[in-house]
Amino acid sequence: MARFLEVQARQEDQTEKTDIEGAQHCSTLFIANLGPSCTEDELKQVLSQYPGFNALKVRARSGMPVAFADFEEVEQANEAKNALQGSSLPSSDRGGMHIEYARSKMRKP
Repeated sequence: MARFLEVQARQEDQTEKTDIEGAQHCSTLFIANLGPSCTEDELKQVLSQYPGFNALKVRARSGMPVAFADFEEVEQANEAKNALQGSSLPSSDRGGMHIEYARSKMRKP
């Protein structure tokens, strides 16, 4: 019985660390739907308003930029994700940003 409760507790703990889409919570966020004229500086200015923001990497994916934003703690990344989900940057020519937890934490340089 004790083994069953231990396994059940681990499963519940794991469930708390996943979002609705099943992605593992991570202190690195993946940001898409930025628009072709989005710059790293523009995005960095927005993200730096959130506690724990560490680093930003912007990449062109099929001509459209996507970004990875790293935070010190998962909770800080979650706060920024919830606050910015669906919001638009001034340079955006499309709907709001789409933000998900990255598949893995950003590597340190």
